[in-house]
Amino acid sequence: MNNLFLPLIILFFFINQIMVFSANNNTYINTKNIIYNEKENIVELAENSKINFNNTNILVDRGIIDYNKDVIEVFGNFYLYQELNILSGKDLIGNTGLSHFTAKEVNYIYNNDLKIDSELAKREDDIIYFYNNFLTPCDLEGFFNCPTWSLRIDKTKYRIEDDKFTHFDTFLQIADYKVFYLPYFSHYGSKAPRKRGFLTPTIEFSIGSDTSLITPYYLPIGDQNEIIFRPKITLDSNFNNTNNFNLNTSIRHKNAGGNISLGINTKKIKNNNNIYNSANIEGRQILDKKSILSFGGMITNSVSTTRSINEEPIKFQDIFIRYDRYNNINNSDYLRTEIATVGAFDATNTNHIPLAPSVKYSNQKLIKNNFALKNIIDLTTLNREESNNDKPSENSLLRIDNSLLFSNRLNDLFLFNKIKLISSIGNYNFEHNSNLDDEFFEINGIISSDAFLSLNRNIKPRVKIVHNLNFISDEIINEDSKAISFNYQNQFSDSRFYGYDLEDNSSRIIYGLENNINSFGEKIYININQSYDFRSKSNYTNAINQTSNFSDIAFEAKSNTKYVNIKVDTRLDNKKHEKKEMNYSLIFPKLVNLNLQYNETDKEAFKELSSDTKSMKVGISKNLNKNVRVGINSNIDLKNNYSPYTQTIGFSILDDCSRLDISYKDVRYNDNYNTQPNQTISLRYTMDYLGFFGYEQKSNLFFQETGTIDYGL
Repeated sequence: MNNLFLPLIILFFFINQIMVFSANNNTYINTKNIIYNEKENIVELAENSKINFNNTNILVDRGIIDYNKDVIEVFGNFYLYQELNILSGKDLIGNTGLSHFTAKEVNYIYNNDLKIDSELAKREDDIIYFYNNFLTPCDLEGFFNCPTWSLRIDKTKYRIEDDKFTHFDTFLQIADYKVFYLPYFSHYGSKAPRKRGFLTPTIEFSIGSDTSLITPYYLPIGDQNEIIFRPKITLDSNFNNTNNFNLNTSIRHKNAGGNISLGINTKKIKNNNNIYNSANIEGRQILDKKSILSFGGMITNSVSTTRSINEEPIKFQDIFIRYDRYNNINNSDYLRTEIATVGAFDATNTNHIPLAPSVKYSNQKLIKNNFALKNIIDLTTLNREESNNDKPSENSLLRIDNSLLFSNRLNDLFLFNKIKLISSIGNYNFEHNSNLDDEFFEINGIISSDAFLSLNRNIKPRVKIVHNLNFISDEIINEDSKAISFNYQNQFSDSRFYGYDLEDNSSRIIYGLENNINSFGEKIYININQSYDFRSKSNYTNAINQTSNFSDIAFEAKSNTKYVNIKVDTRLDNKKHEKKEMNYSLIFPKLVNLNLQYNETDKEAFKELSSDTKSMKVGISKNLNKNVRVGINSNIDLKNNYSPYTQTIGFSILDDCSRLDISYKDVRYNDNYNTQPNQTISLRYTMDYLGFFGYEQKSNLFFQETGTIDYGL
């Protein structure tokens, strides 16, 4: 009997997402009466017949299957559901395989989201036509007591295999008001493969100035490659082209072992005949279980648009190729080989481009419990096309770093000890003056011991002794030790410099207190320390303007609770206890989402700092209700007349099927650089399934030539 009802079960093919199956013992039929006319080969189903197969259910009022005429007909209503797809309608008639059929008053819910109501549906092989239909993914009783947006369509063509919807003579409705007419356009369902087409656009209105339109276009190439074009066209107040044009192109390749991305930006500025280009490439590829190849780079001739006095383009490149390999000799070693070129940003000499090949090998071996030996070998050669008195044309350096680490515990006292020996050998060559050529050789040692004492599990006094040994000293040109800072963590470092060219040549003792306070179920962390340098004048103390053996006081505190997150990082003068640096962060996620960051540095904090700095970043956002969200972000220079000053105000309206984002951005620079103040309003409206719908002009009713624009996810 099951075989007789197989054609009815094929009703699942009405939409391709409903799975294919054949009748078997898992098929369940529930009906009051089944009549089989053996002479005419006709099966009659009684009223309210139910069929279930593999979690798929069919309910029909009445129906017949005529095998001789190859006809299936349902009288009255039919209802079919399987997983997230539901199909219902009236008076279905078609062939027994249902590759061709018609049905009236069809309702279809696609993927439990997209809803289609149609007066008439008709299938012809792989294509289903919906006539005089209504389409929306929105809640039918939504924000406006009706769908936020919907389409009223004369005819829809749905290609099952491609999961593509094509609509003819369509009105786009917002809250049941017709706002736009489209003679022809198409989009894809949620299960469609990647397709080329336009993505969601952005419109930017500059107050008192120009208007820009950004229309991204997506182009997939095979299964692993894709390209996104982001052209930006700027129009004046009369909507005339301003000759301001920007094209950003992203090319991406992905495979099982890595990815490659290439970004190309082309810019044309009005009243300027130059075309500025820049290219960025990044990639990472796993070669095998031990090896990784990565690379990246940038090449450009662009003029800076942020606080720059450059009138002509600066051509520079920044490129690296890196090879990492693990477990070469033993199971705990690491080899990095890298070749890099770095732009010098020299406006007067664009050929000042250094090339830096380097090889770095490190390993760590556990000798026995609590004892480990760590070795690092670093070979770097820095080549420049030209040299000057400060920078050689060639700088070759071999550095060998050997460390012995051992730790132990005595009751509540934890000890972490290190003995390090650093050997550096190299030479300098000056292309413009060979008299400056030099060789250097240096051997330094560091002995450190870090002790923690745990008291009541909440208070930890901490003392660290760092003893620097200079066995052989020589003068090294500073290429990589430019950065400088003073904070709690850096105070406890073996070397307070971030690079290796400058030696932290003062032995010292650092003492501090770490507190972990439990208050009303919440934790508060407070750390404070100070160091005593046995030399009052050293490389580091000179850089931070420290005039005595005692350093300034480093203080940090943080608290993460369900109501507020606070972090404070402060540097206090060791005599007056006045702040020299203050970094403050406050995140308040409840009621109003507040993010506040304040930074202040006194000009006396560092030798190279010429003036005081004060800046603050403020971010505030709030969900007024489930449909409305507002936010403000500000970046303020509090010391220099609020320059630079930026502020963004955002307003979003969203529901289950769409989102409207409106943002206002105000940027002001009170200086004499190239940057100019501007105010920008951006609009972005996104609709589920449509995104920014594509458009295909199929007649010359409005245009002399037809155009083709597809939709892209």
